[in-house]
Amino acid sequence: MISIPDFFQDESEEALRSQALWLERHLGLEDTFFAKLLRDDPGVFSAWKKSAGALAGDKMDVWRDWWRTVLHLLSFQGFDLGKVRALLEQQAAPARPGGAQSVFSPPWAASSLKEYLESNGSDAIREVDRWVESFRFGDPYVALGKADPCLSTRP
Repeated sequence: MISIPDFFQDESEEALRSQALWLERHLGLEDTFFAKLLRDDPGVFSAWKKSAGALAGDKMDVWRDWWRTVLHLLSFQGFDLGKVRALLEQQAAPARPGGAQSVFSPPWAASSLKEYLESNGSDAIREVDRWVESFRFGDPYVALGKADPCLSTRP
């Protein structure tokens, strides 16, 4: 378990920088990962993190979305940092034969979550968030986005 710092729920720029430092320290995520996720130059991100530069407004929005997803991942894994690190690094099973995926399959099938986020940026954040929320809130079919009404638990 971890103690929850005050900046976890804050969205000020100072808190966002603290979140980046926390992710680096506790989950081993580096500036190159963040730069790929944000579709920005690693030097720009590094300068921003050190309060020596700025991130564009759209990059700040992506960062906020990413941080909310991190909070969901932490909650999903019981705030066990080892489990979250493993989830980021472990390669998921490939799709079923014929390309069909189970509604329970993570959107990063056949890659690691970290690679998926680096490759797909903000689109990946939305998909990962949807997948995690489907388990956290009890509706695995929400992960599909276009759930079959016969399978969905929604009215």
